[in-house]
Amino acid sequence: MELNYKKAIKQVIKFLEKIEKKFGIKYYLVGGILASLYSDIRATEDIDFVTDLASTRNELNFYVELLKDNGFFPFQDWKSAVMLCKENSLLQLLDRQQLIKLDNYIILTPLDIQNKYLILNYLGLKNRKRLNLGGIKCWVASKEDFILGKLLYGGWQDYHDALGCWFRFKNEINTIYLEKNSKKLGIHEKYELLKSGIRDPDDFF
Repeated sequence: MELNYKKAIKQVIKFLEKIEKKFGIKYYLVGGILASLYSDIRATEDIDFVTDLASTRNELNFYVELLKDNGFFPFQDWKSAVMLCKENSLLQLLDRQQLIKLDNYIILTPLDIQNKYLILNYLGLKNRKRLNLGGIKCWVASKEDFILGKLLYGGWQDYHDALGCWFRFKNEINTIYLEKNSKKLGIHEKYELLKSGIRDPDDFF
């Protein structure tokens, strides 16, 4: 793993572990950073993670002050970052080196069954797993939620990451969970393709 990326991961996990212990703000890592754990080893250029403010009733502005105090930088400026986050629940940051992009998906509101991405975030929070990532213990999305997230976001690389996880861990994945929640998220057709081993979903959608 490239040195600058390793430094960014350590900074992120150290921060997330600290705020969970001190303020009860739960977190878990998602996205491409988990590909080497769950799918095929490949380079990724950013770090994605989810933090839950809604359950602790901590305000976004309080959370932003924590980020500032721990050496993170806004992708643009803090005022713009906060405004955008209030609209789309995504805070885009840079690490202390200002080299690695961080996508922080924030749970700001109670569960809304109309919002598929919020459903996914709540599922991931409930089923997060404690694993070792690059020598550091941290909370990450489960294999099942990794697959659901990749299918929901739906890019070509996302699908292939999900497919890699399916083939690699097929005998230990909770298929009942995937069946139920792929329907809830409106991605059941993609899940059916995944189970069949189809490698290019663009041929069908």
